[in-house]
Parts: sequence; structure tokens; C-alpha cells
Amino acid sequence: MTPAGWPARPFGPVKRKPIEQVIHCRRWSTGVNEWPVAADSVSANRSLGALHLAELSLVCLALYAVTSLVVGTRLIARSWRSRGMPEFLIGCTYAVASGSGYPLSVVAPYLSGRSATLVAMIVAQVLIVLGCSAFAFFNAKVFRPGASWSVPVAALGSLVFAGSGLGVIAAFLSAPEGALAAESARTATAVFLFALVACQAWTALEGLRHYRMMKRRLALGLADAVVTNRFLLWGISGAISVTWNGVVISALLAGANVSASPVPVFAVSFGGLLSAVCLVLTFMPPAAYVRWLEREHSARALAAV
Repeated sequence: MTPAGWPARPFGPVKRKPIEQVIHCRRWSTGVNEWPVAADSVSANRSLGALHLAELSLVCLALYAVTSLVVGTRLIARSWRSRGMPEFLIGCTYAVASGSGYPLSVVAPYLSGRSATLVAMIVAQVLIVLGCSAFAFFNAKVFRPGASWSVPVAALGSLVFAGSGLGVIAAFLSAPEGALAAESARTATAVFLFALVACQAWTALEGLRHYRMMKRRLALGLADAVVTNRFLLWGISGAISVTWNGVVISALLAGANVSASPVPVFAVSFGGLLSAVCLVLTFMPPAAYVRWLEREHSARALAAV
């Protein structure tokens, strides 16, 4: 007797999916839910996150480059009127290296044609070497004008910049077409960044040292609050540059791709953004920021009475 609702045909063999196609097949063997479809989703999400991080890095670096170009151009124009060497040196640093050379080195690999790429990279390296050398002599002329060692140290730094810059250019010239020339220039780039970090550490320490001295004078009414704050911002900007370039050096020595690894990309992006803010507040402070500094100084002076 067949129960009600049962099929009238005899039961056949049961058709089941292979165990490898069952989603939870490896749940108990690995202790982790491994979803075949979800793994592709995770990979896609990581790729999308890396793309967004690269876009953020490009935006921050573009902001830093534009700010550097504007500030550097204004400082060079001011040096022509005042005939001041410090303004000219630091103006060349920002306008030539940060505002022109560095953006050109970023864009060069994406140009059509190997010849255009090589020419752009050579011009970029020349601009970067000139700007960083001006930065080294700026430290010597502004912070240690009477020291017998400052100018030779700046000259030594310039020689290191020139030598490592030539190494980068040679690596790009010798790299085969289609190869990642940046990989062959890893050593020369690390040497260049070591010298740059040394200059940035020098300027950071000098800026903070002068801020400490100006702060004491400010308490006695012998200094200006805005000028005192500029030394603080200068020291902070140098410390930020030391940090982000130090991260890039660590990534280079570890063999990582600094253009794709999230840590150096984030460090460069965030460092560039903060450096742009410090540049604006140091050399082109908004009127509201200047008034805020003066109010803060006046309030502290009244509180000390």
C-alpha cells in the first residue's frame, strides 16, 4: 500500500552535488567559513580600496604640488624685490622641486612614447636636485650663517643629491622598454631620500629651537606672535616631511612597491596634505588665523599681569 502523497514511481538513486561544490564543505576542517563566492568579493573590495587610496594620494600630492608652486613663486618674486637670498633659496625649493620636478616625475611614466618619458624624467630629476640643493643651502644661510661647518655640509648634501639623481637617471636610461625602471632605481632613490631626510631633520630642529627662543622673547614683549608661530609651523612641517619620507625609505629597503603599498601611499598622502596646510599658514596665513594668534597672545599677556 502506497501512502497518500507519495510518488507512484519507484525511488531512484539520489542526485547530490559533489562535496567540493557545497559552500560549507570546509567549515569544520579549517575552523573558518570559506565562501568561494565571498573570496572573490573580498579580493574585489581590496582592489577597490587600493584604487581609492591611490586616488586619494594623487589628490593630496596634487594639492601639495600646487601649494608649493604658488608659495615658491611668491617667495621668488619677493626675493627679486628685496634682493634677499633666503627667500630665493626657499622659493626655488618649493617652486622648482616640490611644485615642478616632483609632479613631473609622477606624470612621466604615463606619457606616450619612451622618448617623452625619458626626457620628462631627466628634466624632473634635474629640477628636484636643484630644488633640494637650494633647501640645503637655505638651512645653512638662515639658521647657521656664522657656523664654519654649515656651508660645507650643505655642499656635501648637494653632491649627494646630484650623485643619486644621476643614478636615478642612469637606471631609467638602462631599463628595457616596458620594465619598471623605478625598481632598478631603488638604491639611488633611497640614497637621495636619506640625504633629504637629513636636511629636513636639520630644518625641523632649527625651527623648533628658534621657536623656543622666540617664545621667551614673546613673553617679554620683544617678539611678534605671528613670527613666533611661523617658527613653530616650520619645525612641524620639517618633522612631517621626515616622517613620510622615512616611511618611504623603510618601504624601499623592505622591497615593497611604494606606489602600491597602502602604508607608504597613506603616509605620502597624509604627509603631503599636512605639509600643504603648514605652507599656507606659514607663508600665506589667512587674516582670520593672524587675528586668532594675536587674540591668543593678548589674552595670555593679560592673564600674566
